[in-house]
Amino acid sequence: MAAQVFEFPRLTTAFQWRHVCLAACSILACLGTHAQDNRLLPAQDWSYDYIVRLQRRGHLLDLNPTAIPYRVGDIRESLARVNRDVLTASESHWMELLEHALGPGYRRAAGYAADAGTRITNSDRLDTLRPLGDTLRFYWHATPLSAYLNMPRWVLDLTVRHDRYYNDDPDGLDTALRLMARSDHTYGGYHSELFDIYAGRWSNHWGTPGEAATLLSDNARSQDQIAVRLGGRRFTVRALLSELDGSTDAGAFTGRVGDDSVRTGNRRRFLAAHRWDYRPSPRLLISFMESVLYSGTNAGLSLKYMNPVHPFVFVVDNTPKNSENNGFLAGLLWAQAGKVTAHGQLMVDDIRLQRGTGNETVTLAAHASLTYAAAMVDIQTSFTAVTARAYNAPQPEGKYIYLRRGLATQFSDYMVAAISAEFYFDSFARGLRIAPRVEVLHQGQRDIRQKFPANYAVLDNILDGTVERTVRTSIRLAYQPVSWWWIQADGGSNAVRNANHIPSSAYTRFVGTLQTGLRLRLDYAIRL
Repeated sequence: MAAQVFEFPRLTTAFQWRHVCLAACSILACLGTHAQDNRLLPAQDWSYDYIVRLQRRGHLLDLNPTAIPYRVGDIRESLARVNRDVLTASESHWMELLEHALGPGYRRAAGYAADAGTRITNSDRLDTLRPLGDTLRFYWHATPLSAYLNMPRWVLDLTVRHDRYYNDDPDGLDTALRLMARSDHTYGGYHSELFDIYAGRWSNHWGTPGEAATLLSDNARSQDQIAVRLGGRRFTVRALLSELDGSTDAGAFTGRVGDDSVRTGNRRRFLAAHRWDYRPSPRLLISFMESVLYSGTNAGLSLKYMNPVHPFVFVVDNTPKNSENNGFLAGLLWAQAGKVTAHGQLMVDDIRLQRGTGNETVTLAAHASLTYAAAMVDIQTSFTAVTARAYNAPQPEGKYIYLRRGLATQFSDYMVAAISAEFYFDSFARGLRIAPRVEVLHQGQRDIRQKFPANYAVLDNILDGTVERTVRTSIRLAYQPVSWWWIQADGGSNAVRNANHIPSSAYTRFVGTLQTGLRLRLDYAIRL
């Protein structure tokens, strides 16, 4: 029997070729649809909890695990690549929550979202490891307006958020004088495969979501900024320049931006930051990061710091020089081997020669975590240390804070270690998770917002003065069966020794929080 040969039919007319081209373009357009949503997913969004868990299990690794916020289109594109056949019940649930939360992903779209919720706690401060006061507090919040317009390359996003904590934050300034609301996530942007530029107000987190970050974190309120990204998946440069609040001659932070007739001598403050990312494989990320805070009575946008590829380490103190500056260098390593994920950061603020002692002291911050991800549990251990003078400066305006909240960490002069296990029970009760946790905090007496010690006075490099020691044993519960509703609780016992830095003073107290939230979103395709 003769072998049969199959041949494609020859296309002999322009008509046939035109139809082939149209079909190919349609296929390419469909494949590219998921990548067209140029919105930034807010750094505080609950979606990052699920993204991190999937990344620990080897999924969504084309997203940079330590450069937040993500573009919504990039998340969709990464979700589309996941092999659904190998997912556990919990992983499938997380994927569904993310897909529903992100919306349909039209190429040209307009949308509206609203959310509301409350946080109930028996502390003035939301940080359960460092409670303040024992009054029962209701910190309700709502986003009555969150609207966007998205085109294949462009996006406009407007969000107005009401939050009682803006008004009552015991650490930061009151940032919302009218109706306790502020424009918190509002920007315009342009995206292409190798280049992004966004301008507006949002938060950044240069670290794994939920963990400490040593250079930029979402601890501070969202800042007005210009941000640029250059490069692809293997090598990327990110740069931003943001405007901070001003400082008076006496070092007071009033929330005003620049000089005025009432507060003469007010110094304007700006933050510039870079990160250079190298990813030789999806499971390895190496980053060099740097930032500089510059200020002056007549300071403004500086071309030197707006250059996205200027290495600040070589230009901060060179001529021409800005009035005052405070520079920081940091390195980051993120790696994954099998079920184990490691994340580490080291920030060096300064190396000074202490006057009159001849001893060198290093001013730095460090964070490290190690996570083991099994089918139904994540086990993590972490350690963070911040020296006594980190993020502070002899010039009052050089403090690494914005509206009295730290741009990296809220506190200095401490060490904290934690171990936790997070169990997922989606196969029994969809969306249920339970997480026991133990934390040990040693807190010295120095603080970022304190006046810098006169004449570089001798201090303990870390844990200065009488050290307050806290051991917190807690359990966290969360239930989120659907993307539009969730509830979380965190309750535990804080055993404190040398309380308020008073020797032999001690107490034990319960600290707990209860959170719940609702979200509504509508998306509309735009046909031009």
